Amino acid sequence: MEPISTSLVPLSSFGPFHAIVVRAHQLYLEGFFDQAILACKEGVLVTAAAGDRTTTQFLRYVEGITQQEGGQHHEAVTVALDLLADVEDDPDPMWRAKTLALLAESSTQVGEVSRAMDALAEGAWLVAHTAPGRYSHLSASTAVAVALRSVFLFEPADELLAGIRLGDDIEIDLQVMQERALLGAYWATTLLVVGHGKEAGPHLVKTAEQALKMARIAELAGSSEMVARAEIIEAYALSRLGSADLAAARVTAANQRFRLREELVETHLARLVLGQAATESGDFAEARRQLLAALGNASRASRDMWAAAAVEALADLDVAEHGPHPAVDMWKRLARESLQRVWVERDGRFTSLQSRNQVRALTAETSRMGQAALLDPLTGLGNRHMMTSTVDGAEGELSIVFVDVDDFKQVNDRYSHAVGDEVLRRIAVILRTHCRADDVPVRYGGDEFVILVFGGGVAAKGVAARLHDAVRTAPWSQVARGLKVTVSVGGGHAPSAHGAIAAADTALHVAKNAGRDRVVMV
Repeated sequence: MEPISTSLVPLSSFGPFHAIVVRAHQLYLEGFFDQAILACKEGVLVTAAAGDRTTTQFLRYVEGITQQEGGQHHEAVTVALDLLADVEDDPDPMWRAKTLALLAESSTQVGEVSRAMDALAEGAWLVAHTAPGRYSHLSASTAVAVALRSVFLFEPADELLAGIRLGDDIEIDLQVMQERALLGAYWATTLLVVGHGKEAGPHLVKTAEQALKMARIAELAGSSEMVARAEIIEAYALSRLGSADLAAARVTAANQRFRLREELVETHLARLVLGQAATESGDFAEARRQLLAALGNASRASRDMWAAAAVEALADLDVAEHGPHPAVDMWKRLARESLQRVWVERDGRFTSLQSRNQVRALTAETSRMGQAALLDPLTGLGNRHMMTSTVDGAEGELSIVFVDVDDFKQVNDRYSHAVGDEVLRRIAVILRTHCRADDVPVRYGGDEFVILVFGGGVAAKGVAARLHDAVRTAPWSQVARGLKVTVSVGGGHAPSAHGAIAAADTALHVAKNAGRDRVVMV
């Protein structure tokens, strides 16, 4: 084929393949999740082959957030962990913040709350300590706010979103305003479900206000579908404020311009509005149809709060249709109790976030005062000096985990010392990712690492198993063709810290003598 033109064409600042990302992201925003994931996977084949690292990262991130929104939480965790390793040396820390936000939200859904809080604390710290003004900071702030929302920390999420400056890009303004409106809906509904109805009122009013702003921005952007989605969010707030008929009319009108897709939160809101209006008008069959659909979709996507709201609405429907019954109160109480436990844990999560940030601040100060003395320059982990000072000052139970790279000399001899250094750097990333917040990973020397685990032997065993598995399954072929890396791990727990070191050292020797690539605990 002959070229259309030989003239130079100015490219977007996002690179030559940016249109691929735009298409995948638009499919995600519109709720076509399966198509969005496929578009990401197809796009990565092109961008990775072309060596476009930035666009490849964008596509993998979009794949992860799409999986998370669609209820594929375990898959989203896998994407987040892989992406975290890839962005480790990215000069823009906001890439790490966005990836940590994805890891936090998906980890929460699979029950890994400790890992979620670790990731969330670091992501929030990076956003707070990076100068705003660039798109990457805005994007990371939004991602961290959504992750905070997933663990019911609405106040810091609201603060983050409110701090985003609007006016530079109308499409971005629209997305931010949508998140603000949805945050209000999440916040208010959670309060209603856990029995704090009076506190929910102001948040419902704010939800309606934010939805109206979203609709105005969508009109300026020429997006009739987003106008309709904003009207549905507003209608949901109106229905909860007591205007069920008006809200249902708003939803019915919006449906003329927006086809309800079950993947979208707005669809769930619309069904709750229509179900409530049908219940109040006596059309119990229609109410049940709408509310059962809402419950089924929320359960499939692991949206526990929205599922609880649907269960409460179904209970109210049963009372309206059949009259009061003791079983209905029990049903509603079960729906509330699942969320009440999480709500009670909010204070603990606030404290956990603050504690992690205090540790991070102390670490940053220590780094400024004597980074060269305490950190290993190759991996960025602590060195033996840090290990010694930590062990000497340790209080309470301390376990030790030794990690030794199997046949590391062969890696240097066969692939080069540069590859060997990259292996050590990536293992350091794995250690930081899979250790708990209070654990201290250090490079002991050469190809040997040590993790100081604050807790009993069970905690050390869990850390050792995760690290061993993570190294074994890491994508080492990305470093060098044919490269495979395993580690031998020895863990020890004893009444004294020095006894634990001796026990772990013994365990490591046992693991190596038994054939390597295994975990031994003493």
